Amino acid sequence: MPESTGDARSSSGLARRVVTIVWAVVSGIQFVIWLLMSLISMSVKYPFWLWTIGIGGAVLLLWWYFGPDRRARQGTE
Repeated sequence: MPESTGDARSSSGLARRVVTIVWAVVSGIQFVIWLLMSLISMSVKYPFWLWTIGIGGAVLLLWWYFGPDRRARQGTE
């Protein structure tokens, strides 16, 4: 358990960074798989990777925007 709010914010920031990196890597892998499927079959397949990029990106955007760092700044103003 974090001992101070500064520790809590830094661990939350680390978690957001790790989740963002994992999201980017998974999205990139899905895009490459989709691209290879389309190239091998010579037809454009359904872009399933858009679900991960779109919904995951929106959730991450909200998490970054409304994260604890923003709440702490709003409390001091």
